[in-house]
Amino acid sequence: MLVLTSVLSSIVVGYFGYRSGTQALEDSTRSRLQDVLDERASRVSALINNVSGGVVLDSQGVGPESMADFSSAYNQLARGTVNPADTAALTRYYNDYYAPRLQENVGGEINAEAFIPTSPARTYLQARYTVKATTETDTSRPVSDVDDAGDGSAWSAANKKWNPYWRAVRDSLGLDDVMMIDTEGRIVYSADKGTDLGSDVDTGELRDGALESLWREALRSNNRDYVAISDYESYQPAFGRPRMFVASPIGTGGDATGVLVYEVSSNAITMLTTGSGRADKVTGLGETGESYIVGTDGLLRTNSRELLTDPKAFAEQMRDNGASEETLDKMLRMKLAVGLLSAGPDVSEVAKQGDTGVAEMTDYAGHQVLAAYEPLDVEGLDWSLVATIETEEALAPVQGFARNVLLATAAVILLVCAISILLARVFTRPVGRLMNGVRAVAGGDLGTQVDAGSRDEFGDLATAFNDLSSNLAAKQELVDAQQAENSRILRSLMPEAVADRYQHGETTISAEHQNASVVYTEIDGFDAFAGKRPAEESLAMLKELSAGFDAAAHRAGIEKVRSVGTGYIGSSGLIVQRVDHVRRVADFAVDVARMVERFNVTNGADLVLRAGVHTGDVRGGLVGQGDMVYNLWGEAVDLAYRVRTVDGEPGIYVTDEVKEQLASAYDFEQVGTIEESPVWRVVLS
Repeated sequence: MLVLTSVLSSIVVGYFGYRSGTQALEDSTRSRLQDVLDERASRVSALINNVSGGVVLDSQGVGPESMADFSSAYNQLARGTVNPADTAALTRYYNDYYAPRLQENVGGEINAEAFIPTSPARTYLQARYTVKATTETDTSRPVSDVDDAGDGSAWSAANKKWNPYWRAVRDSLGLDDVMMIDTEGRIVYSADKGTDLGSDVDTGELRDGALESLWREALRSNNRDYVAISDYESYQPAFGRPRMFVASPIGTGGDATGVLVYEVSSNAITMLTTGSGRADKVTGLGETGESYIVGTDGLLRTNSRELLTDPKAFAEQMRDNGASEETLDKMLRMKLAVGLLSAGPDVSEVAKQGDTGVAEMTDYAGHQVLAAYEPLDVEGLDWSLVATIETEEALAPVQGFARNVLLATAAVILLVCAISILLARVFTRPVGRLMNGVRAVAGGDLGTQVDAGSRDEFGDLATAFNDLSSNLAAKQELVDAQQAENSRILRSLMPEAVADRYQHGETTISAEHQNASVVYTEIDGFDAFAGKRPAEESLAMLKELSAGFDAAAHRAGIEKVRSVGTGYIGSSGLIVQRVDHVRRVADFAVDVARMVERFNVTNGADLVLRAGVHTGDVRGGLVGQGDMVYNLWGEAVDLAYRVRTVDGEPGIYVTDEVKEQLASAYDFEQVGTIEESPVWRVVLS
């Protein structure tokens, strides 16, 4: 009766609670999404309006005087001649720095020669500012805060006077650049000193673009308060990345002396729409949320979060949605979606109509999202701001609420049973913890600890178990450390492959090796040199030589047989078959000779190297009972040992067989014979 009453009561209360609760949660989610949208829209509108207001104020304030100084100075440079040294510096800059980065973004083949300045003023300015003061920013654009190139020109004097002010304007408004364009279309000043410094928007390389259009509009406006704004488009001096320009005339009507231009990157707007100050992190919209700007053409004006955070998944989604490979490749190269990525049919339609609302729709990646949208209050730009969050995440609180109602109902039904089960578990929990600990130790997880829990007998047993587990772990660490040390020592006494076989239980190891090479090296003079020094210093030098032997062996890829004092025996083609074993042992011997020379220079020593190399049949194996040593014997080993001293002088000596195989690699001179066969010494340069 209690269970039945509880079930009926829970169902009735849960039904009405579910109805009212889900509706309230849905309304709250939509309201929160709209609030985020309004806040982001306000930020974007404020930024663009601040930039617009700033360009008007500066064009009427310091603009006329600044324009006069730069225009006059630029005209002086324009009447000059091109310095061949400047052209050479710019040629290197455009070939080595500018063209590769532009090609990386836009793809295709870039002809750097087409961008190299030819006019005197542009060549002069870029050689002294763009090239000499170039660094890389997060957008890989050249940027210079140099106020004076120290060339004594009138332009540098004007830059020293005005550049700090315009740089402060650029930084305070978060701009990419501040430019001034004279009435002839020449960019007579740029705060960033990029490749657009000195360019011509009327007849030069920047014609037919947004910058030219704004320049003409501003000059024709005949209005001191006129502001012209361009939409984002690819800007070649920014390595093909999109830029927006805000311009205002300096002067009015027939008195206009030029145009002041503020350059805004897409990244600046993107960071506002994300709400986090970062282009790749969105705040206030959960795990799947995103806010972005869309133009009436349906293309994004800010970057895509998915493109920045997971380019591979983004590419797969775009291919599934039918995106062209050319456009996708460009987005992935630049990690930029501005002006390239379509917002999708649903979002594009509301942006085109300039609608406001909240609705479920499909976004650019094919996700089902809950989207809030509204047009931006920016004169001259037909943009809409969209804030989205995947429907599943947006409605997760509703689903969670329904789940909680069901769980609450079930909890009432099972309450009585749960109480009895919990009481039983209270008594068995300590035993369960101990059993889990025992299983962990049995599985190899030594050192496992369990919670003692209480101070009764179970607690004492848990404490004893923890002590046992800790002791086992400590002993295992000692065993592992000893095994590692034994393995290291063993590998220092014999080749690694032989050491592995010995560790696996083989005690009788021998083999015959055909066509292997052996090198005997010995450094003379160390005892006399080191005998005059303290034991610690002598030991350090001996370790340095030993380390040099091992490093040379590693570089040449030869196998160490053994080393004694300043002597070293190595082989190639013995354990690991190699077709170039002769060359390897010779390279090793030459490398050791260089090492000895460096040691002499560093330590003021006069050590010399004697080395012998021969190739042929070799036998090797473990020798000894208590102390196992790997040894080599055979004719090749004997000759390699004997040729070292055939001339009585230090050097690297090889038999005739070795010389024949190395004739093209080293120079040799004959120094004697052994068993009627010539012996050759390697001539070191």
